Amino acid sequence: MGIFLVTALGGAVLAAACGGGSSSSGAGGNPSSGSGGSNSGGNGGLGGDGGDIFVGPASGVGGGGGQVQGLDVQPSLPQEITVVAGQNTPTVTYSSFLDGNPIGAGWSVDRGEIGSVTPGPATTATFTPKGAVGGVVRVRAGLNGEVVERNLLVKLTGQQNGADPSNPAQAGQIATTIPELTAGGGVGGVGGEGLGVGVESPAVIAALDTPASNGQGEGLKFLYPYDRTVWPRGMTAPLLQWESTLGDVDAIKIELTTTSGSFSWKGTFGKPQILAQTGGPFLRHPIPQDVWAMATNTAGGKTLDGSPDQLVVRLTVAKGEMGYGPITETWTVAPGRLSGAIYYTSYGTNLAKNLGGAVGGDGMFGGAVLSIKVGDTGPKLAAGQSGDSTQCRVCHSVAANGSRLVATTNGGAQRFVYDISPNAITQTSLPNGSAFPGITPDGALALTTGATLVSLADGTVQPSSGLTGTATNVGTPSFSPDGKRVVFNPMASASITNPQQKLVLMDFDPATNTFANPLVLVDNTGAPAETRPGWPAFFPDGKAVVYHQQIAAGVDGNNLGDMRTRKGAKAYLAMARADGGAPVPLDNLNGKDGGNVYLPKLAQPVSMTCTGDGSQVGGLDADHGDDVNMNYEPTVNPIASGGYAWVVFTSRRMYGSVATIPPYCSDPRGVNLITNITPKKLWVAAVDLNSPAGVDGSHPAFYLPAQELLAGNTRGFWVQEPCRADGSGCDSGDQCCNGYCSPDPMNADVLVCGDTPPNGMCSNEGDKCTTQTDCCDPELICLNGFCTLDGPK
Repeated sequence: MGIFLVTALGGAVLAAACGGGSSSSGAGGNPSSGSGGSNSGGNGGLGGDGGDIFVGPASGVGGGGGQVQGLDVQPSLPQEITVVAGQNTPTVTYSSFLDGNPIGAGWSVDRGEIGSVTPGPATTATFTPKGAVGGVVRVRAGLNGEVVERNLLVKLTGQQNGADPSNPAQAGQIATTIPELTAGGGVGGVGGEGLGVGVESPAVIAALDTPASNGQGEGLKFLYPYDRTVWPRGMTAPLLQWESTLGDVDAIKIELTTTSGSFSWKGTFGKPQILAQTGGPFLRHPIPQDVWAMATNTAGGKTLDGSPDQLVVRLTVAKGEMGYGPITETWTVAPGRLSGAIYYTSYGTNLAKNLGGAVGGDGMFGGAVLSIKVGDTGPKLAAGQSGDSTQCRVCHSVAANGSRLVATTNGGAQRFVYDISPNAITQTSLPNGSAFPGITPDGALALTTGATLVSLADGTVQPSSGLTGTATNVGTPSFSPDGKRVVFNPMASASITNPQQKLVLMDFDPATNTFANPLVLVDNTGAPAETRPGWPAFFPDGKAVVYHQQIAAGVDGNNLGDMRTRKGAKAYLAMARADGGAPVPLDNLNGKDGGNVYLPKLAQPVSMTCTGDGSQVGGLDADHGDDVNMNYEPTVNPIASGGYAWVVFTSRRMYGSVATIPPYCSDPRGVNLITNITPKKLWVAAVDLNSPAGVDGSHPAFYLPAQELLAGNTRGFWVQEPCRADGSGCDSGDQCCNGYCSPDPMNADVLVCGDTPPNGMCSNEGDKCTTQTDCCDPELICLNGFCTLDGPK
């Protein structure tokens, strides 16, 4: 079936539907995910005999042009409606004509999460908004293989005063007991004290609406999130954190708007009730989860003029019936939902206590591998359990397809492989292994630090060739998502001089287990010995790697086989390309903008005595003044989404006002992690897929929600979830064993896994592909077997 592209609606190039009323533009998600949307217009058909689908030029625009020949839809000009969140009105009625006469046509929309039309065939169709997502929706009429589109802008709006406990999305953000504040991932998975009460004083409401000061004189500013952050859809709502000379405030107003006007909301909140028990100041407040879902599912979509639809947040505070602000940040929302799971090591978890000597609590703490799925508010135990030290599981690696995990006991004396399925994780002893092996993306093989390949099915060493001539000891190896390349830090080599200050890339043939064509990607020769690259990970296209560039080894010296994050060790993240281009520091991710540090620091350092493995570390950078050099151990989600690669990394930076103790205070044996929140946490940043060579395509990072708050967390592997069988619920095709996520034939608002593309024609974003031509939308590329945007739009 051919697909034609022609000029339509003022010169914009549009993609034809893939058939059966489905659209190539933004299809593939559901209202909750915002990752496109099922075609709720149903399979009412585009009419015709199944021939080529043709998107014709807008006809009859503005009227007065005489009778329109061919298929026409009225009204022809772009329409605009304002919808209150949760409401299904107003509606818009469209009529179809053939040569000026009413004609029955098949009707559909391209973004079913915004609204639906009656499918027909009928001479008229009524668009009804769903009241959960705003943005531009294309209403389509089809007859005899010809399709006419009309644009409709839905402006979603809402407001609230105080938390709504009857709203399930907000109920989990309301703290009622003090233990809730630090249990698991904290309130709403992000910490803080949760949503506040309504503001009852008219004078305070007036102060928030007409502030007397812009806040500059009071030093009012955001601590978190950062300006220009890029967010994916489907994430847990962030915790807004601010500071000023006002200290404790009485009430706040949060406003969220998109630059196109497709979404607007304001909420006023008094102090969260739990603060009456803690006695703490009002310095932070989350965005309500349902509001965050509506805002992010709207922002990032297409606009009538083609400009980016960014999300703007404004915060105004009130104290003593005086308003201050607003302060403003602008964020980008990637038009795609992140899927998969993050597996990370926690030293200090309360989910599996197996080590002694902790300063706080019962004297026990845990070393274990925990997991988080996107949208969770707390972690789950993946490997390890309570008991003695033999139950500790750390130093892990995970296959990109999420099928297998390898971990060791504390010290690496024993090694284990875990088979991961949707419903269980099974442990098996691994006789030949190592800490931090590189695992092939299919989970079949592990490359150990001793430069041997081991089968993860039975633990046997597999014949291989070509590697030992380059390196006999490989530090933190990593395979590309297609399994055809490997990158590592040579710890020992007979052919490479000064190997520990280099990163080396090699080709790998999975059919013959042959390594070939070594290429030095990063060379720190000539710099001090502690200046070393390590912990590399490939971007989804396999053409570049992100890595940890160590600049200080810490008080241990430089004798560790694998570079660490502890005891004063410092590093930043950088990118190196396989084409040999010069490495580029990822400054925007690390915390710099145009060479200037944007990360906050403390006005006065926290005075704390704490140790790490017996070394005094409490006084090291206690004001967080060098947080830009405390970014470590990156990995990359193998599935690109929304035009970005997504990097998860360890950082010791401050997390707003939640985690402010000295950066290296993370050892439970040297600091009380029951009464203190360590800043050793996981963060996530977007990197442009299409950034040119030599350009920093990274963006400011965000705190990974749901990680355990009262623990030091490290080395997060973002991988695919175990695939889901046909008929299982899904958000995108990369979650499905057979690669496709389509509307359920019995309920078009529900997406399920299947073995054929939507409507049997072409692949939406996130669905399986072999070549770019498999993808419905010409803006999509086929990357790692899935359709995705080719860079931010």
